[in-house]
Amino acid sequence: MLRLCRARRATVQTRSVIEVERLTVRPDRVVCDVVVAPGAPRCSSPLLADHIRAAFPDVPSHACVNDDGDTFGAVLERTSLPHVLEHLVISLLARAEAASARGAGDGMVFVGTTEWTDEFAGRARVEVSFTDDLVALRAFRDATHFLNDAVLTCSP
Repeated sequence: MLRLCRARRATVQTRSVIEVERLTVRPDRVVCDVVVAPGAPRCSSPLLADHIRAAFPDVPSHACVNDDGDTFGAVLERTSLPHVLEHLVISLLARAEAASARGAGDGMVFVGTTEWTDEFAGRARVEVSFTDDLVALRAFRDATHFLNDAVLTCSP
């Protein structure tokens, strides 16, 4: 029985829940078009939120314009996966900035937006500011990978 569960889990992990379709680097931001796979969850859940809090403890305190509060934590348990991706990218950018020499004490604030471009088809656009385009592209890659693994890990 254990062998069957491992085989099934390995198959599920190869499927992407959210995929980057296009990344465009503009002078002031990276624009990322994503698609949520058909049949995949489109929104976060309390279990996924707990998983995110454990790996990214700063994310709930991010400033966020939403109907429920002033922080991302107010909606973390029930927001769109592209919106979660935005905040994971911002967290990774802030970590990279803090670790770099230029990040020492300058207090760079990263900002982003997320909007459905075709909610029925699961398509969204995530835009995030950056200081280094290569770091931003890596942050999108790593955040997408983390989110895909987290959604699959936290799915019933």
